[in-house]
Amino acid sequence: MISGVMITATRLAIPQFYPSQATNGWANLFANLSSGGLTLFALLAGIISFLVQFGGVSIFIGGLLCYKKHLRSGKEFVGIGTTFGFADLLLAIPSLGSSSSGPIYLVVVAWTGLLFAVFAGRHIKGPKGSYAGEVRKLMTGIRSRILRQEKRKRRERRLRRRRAQSKIARGSLPSAKQYNVGGNKNSDS
Repeated sequence: MISGVMITATRLAIPQFYPSQATNGWANLFANLSSGGLTLFALLAGIISFLVQFGGVSIFIGGLLCYKKHLRSGKEFVGIGTTFGFADLLLAIPSLGSSSSGPIYLVVVAWTGLLFAVFAGRHIKGPKGSYAGEVRKLMTGIRSRILRQEKRKRRERRLRRRRAQSKIARGSLPSAKQYNVGGNKNSDS
């Protein structure tokens, strides 16, 4: 969580000291790489520029999830955050090298936060089961629930058939009511 705060704080502070970081660096990079200014690259640059803003926030959320014992989700968030944080800091290197204004300690804090996040992400011990095992367990549970419901339906159908057959069988036999002696106590016979 600390590394998420470090990356987020430096992400907000760096554009104040390094004005070239205030623009969409990904759009500049893709504009230089593509000869015709393709809109696909511009769209990709916009998406990446939007996502790298949340690198530190997702690391913080991942740390919070790990603290709350949601290790698998937390580790995923930390991994996503470190990826976007790394992409953001990589893009900052050329502009930091070209300008001499601003404190260098912000960049050092950002890279230190990123290293902490990578170290933390590598040492988060999730559950022993893999994702494939979790999916297999889920599918087995769903399948067994469906099979139980089908067995219950078959059992109910069998019972209904037996009841219907027994009613039919009782209706075809001669009635035993004429021999009911205990039903008519006031008679002479």
